[in-house]
Amino acid sequence: MGLRDIEDRAKMRELMKKKAAELRMHRLETETAITKMTKEKLADIAKKHGVILALDPDMKDVVEEIRKKYNIPKERIIREQITEGDVLKSGRKIIYKNLAMFTYQRIMLEKTETGGLLTLPDVFDRVNTGILKNRITIGDVERAVKILKKDNVIPEINRLPSGVLAISFFPVQYTQDQTSILEIVKNDGVINTGDVCKALNWTVDRAERALQNLVDTRVARITETFRTGKQYFFPSLKIN
Repeated sequence: MGLRDIEDRAKMRELMKKKAAELRMHRLETETAITKMTKEKLADIAKKHGVILALDPDMKDVVEEIRKKYNIPKERIIREQITEGDVLKSGRKIIYKNLAMFTYQRIMLEKTETGGLLTLPDVFDRVNTGILKNRITIGDVERAVKILKKDNVIPEINRLPSGVLAISFFPVQYTQDQTSILEIVKNDGVINTGDVCKALNWTVDRAERALQNLVDTRVARITETFRTGKQYFFPSLKIN
């Protein structure tokens, strides 16, 4: 098998992963839309994700009680579920406020898989789907996430030395180690455990724990050869 065949297979696997993620998000959105939220369910989401799905106007008092209990800012109360169709006005013009909240809701649904720390290209992949595919640009998504930051919906946006934006959709304390690693990845998008330990003065255990989290959340993937050994590749950080 030649190098071209290996590259083609790798690209095909990436496309299949993206399609599977898109289908999973559509399924989660459908389930959220039809699920009758109880007080217990709302409280569980608030505790785990720091957001309240206030889609039922009859639960106004419950929402306020939960908001105060978990100290959730009013900006993180979602009062309507935004769909792909809500992002485009008359099917053409982008409504950036809606794109911003649509993006946030998409990432929230996948928090278990992503951890809430994504590069801008990763965020774009998650919203450039369905009727929005090829009708929005990565620049549009950048504008949307900056609206989220301005409105205090998300805590942090960092520009990495590579120039790529890294967006923390949830509290920074859960993602600081991962952010530190993203800041030291070189232009080829590749790093290993030794590089991390040397650059950040970390133990091997700490470096491998953070690197594995980035793999689990699909920000990075493991590559291994006899010549280079085990390395971590960050596709979104590679500068061609």
